[in-house]
Order: sequence, then structure tokens, then C-alpha cells
Amino acid sequence: MEFKKDTLFGNIIFLLKEQGKRIGEFEADTGVSPGYISRASKEGNAKPGIDFIMKAAEILNVSLDTLLGTDISELTPTEKYLVSFLKKLENDTNNDKLDWQVETADYLNHELDTDMDGDCCHPLFELERDKSGYLTEVRNLIFSSRSYGNSTHIAGKCFNHKLKDSSIYIMYITTNDAISKKQDEHSIEIWICKNRGANRFLCSTKETPVISGIIENLYSAISEDTRHPKIPKDIKAIIDSFMKGDDSNSYDIDALPF
Repeated sequence: MEFKKDTLFGNIIFLLKEQGKRIGEFEADTGVSPGYISRASKEGNAKPGIDFIMKAAEILNVSLDTLLGTDISELTPTEKYLVSFLKKLENDTNNDKLDWQVETADYLNHELDTDMDGDCCHPLFELERDKSGYLTEVRNLIFSSRSYGNSTHIAGKCFNHKLKDSSIYIMYITTNDAISKKQDEHSIEIWICKNRGANRFLCSTKETPVISGIIENLYSAISEDTRHPKIPKDIKAIIDSFMKGDDSNSYDIDALPF
């Protein structure tokens, strides 16, 4: 990541004011001398050390990527709201609190099928229609993305997690044109799919570039998380009982009538 001193110190000052924290106390907590922020932000050659940056991110409860790469003061209230949501998803993923399901690109591009009624079971896919709105003769299933419309090709693993009365989908996509021309173009889109209702586009690296780095970090965190084994809660309860020395059967042999 390109280091932008103005972005770093601008974010620090903005977050300190927003969180009601004093600069002097912050400087003491980060281990720098009084007046350091004022001097370093004005000196052209000043470049803070990584220890200071990491401690600042910890105290201000923000990621390094956000602190260094996003001008937080320029975000709209909606963008700030999205950032807080995406960062919670990332933190909960890193702490192994979320159960993400994986759908491969091959499955979504080639193996996804319809049910007996001709409907697709995947909430984000539908039967292709022509410009008049009629179903095409060859009934292809498509994902009409916000980034590329009907010309969307699934470019990598896609993830979903169940929320209350809905599911969140994170789709790694590109265009059919980019595939044919071998271009390195992609977008990560995030959708909320209600159990009983229409799907809602949330944000993407293409449509919401100001927070694209945060979206990419979330996708990377989920990708890393899904590489590791998961233990279902009911199985974990059995293992926990055994680890505590309670591996007996749930019934009482003496109470049996034989």
C-alpha cells in the first residue's frame, strides 16, 4: 500500500475528535512525545514508524488498511455505516464466529440447475431473458450483477452466511468480455438476500470504490477462514463433553427394564 501521510494524520485527528479523545493522551498511549502529531503532520520528510501506526489503529479501533488508505472524513454517513458493518463481518470472521458457506465458480457457471418447475434455487440467479423481457429459447441461468449486468461471469469462490431472516452473499465476478479478451478485470459485490423478499445490492469494489479496500479485505479474510476445518456446534458439544471426561451414554443402564 502506498503510504499517504496526510491521510494517516487526517484520519487520526478526525477519529480522535469523533471519539472524544484528547491528542495528548493519545500521544502518550502510542509512546510518542507531546506535540508529535502536530510536528509530524507538518514536516515534509516525517514518516511515522510501524509501531506507532499499529498502536494508533488499535486505540482508534480501526484497521490498518482503513487508517492508511481511506480518507474517513470524506465518507458519507451511509459509507461509514457500511464500513462499520463490513469491519464487524471481518473481525467476526477472523475470530471464527461466522459460518461461511462456499460456492465454487465452476458450480455457479456450469453446474447450477433449475428445479422441476424451472425455477433456480439460488437467490441471485434467474433464467435469461431477451431485451423484450421474454425467456430465451436456450434457458441459461445468469446472475445479473450491478457491475456488469447480464454479461457477468463468476471469477472466483463466492461465499454466503445466514443472517436474521436473510443471507449475505459475497460474489467475486468479472465480465464475459474480460474472459474472452483475457483481461484482468474483476469486481466483488455484496448482496443481502431476504428469505421472503427481493434481493438487495449492498456495495461493491466497482460501484463503491471509496471503500473498495475494505471489501477486498473482507473477501480475503473469508477466503482464508474457509481454508480451515469447521466443527458444527452439535459435534463440538460431543467433543467438549469427552474432553471434560464425560463420555458416558445419556441413558441410565440401571433404569432399563431388562
